[in-house]
Amino acid sequence: MADFAFDFSHTDEFDKLARAIKTKLNCQTSMISVRQDDAILALGHSTKSTQLEDRLFAAQDTICTYTVKIRAPLRVVDVPSHSCWRHAPVTTTLNIGAYLGVPVRLNEGDPIGAVCVLSSAPRIWSDEELAYLETIADLIGSKIERLMLRYEQKALSDALAENDAILTTLAETSGKAITVHNDAGELVFANAALRADLELTYQELLTLPHVAQRLASDGARSGAVSVSAPGRPSQALHVQLYAPKEGLTLAEWSRSDASITFI
Repeated sequence: MADFAFDFSHTDEFDKLARAIKTKLNCQTSMISVRQDDAILALGHSTKSTQLEDRLFAAQDTICTYTVKIRAPLRVVDVPSHSCWRHAPVTTTLNIGAYLGVPVRLNEGDPIGAVCVLSSAPRIWSDEELAYLETIADLIGSKIERLMLRYEQKALSDALAENDAILTTLAETSGKAITVHNDAGELVFANAALRADLELTYQELLTLPHVAQRLASDGARSGAVSVSAPGRPSQALHVQLYAPKEGLTLAEWSRSDASITFI
């Protein structure tokens, strides 16, 4: 599961959306959650406190984790009588009688979380209610992706303010497909050419820093690499690495017809 490069502490707009979902479907609770390591974070919650500790749940205890795992909508009519969930701590904590959840994806990639509604009593969820939640899940995925890109742009601006060498390198590579990542392989910046010229999905884009960092760890400054995303064939790319500042690496990407030497 990928880590997300934006500040999850600002949850107001997701809380408002969760409250709108609750009202629309006339349910007890609505949550918009994302997977964070071994936890589920309620990025949006219709009723919960704004305190972070009230929004974190152990991943193995939540039904949304299973929704993410199966990569498909999940309808549970009677949670307390369900063999898998009746003993789950969250069932008692949130007083869950019925559950309806839909995976949230970035650009049609792997699920990164779920949007769900909960009822305090058993309930048969209609096809119309499911269709509504699927539409909302697509909206949430797009919103998260935009926030991630906005955060990455700000992170690059901060880095540029600290080191003119990055600005010089970016100027020299103007018009080319560029990423900037840190030593942990986390994406700091990605320009529009990666999506427009190389036609990469967002899931593929997120793998680029990890691939480049592994290449740099081997002492190489360039090479042919392979990137892939679920449901798409692997793509051969060439990467050239620059290190304009300690702790940051700039990578220039292009299509490659060469044999793959590093995956």
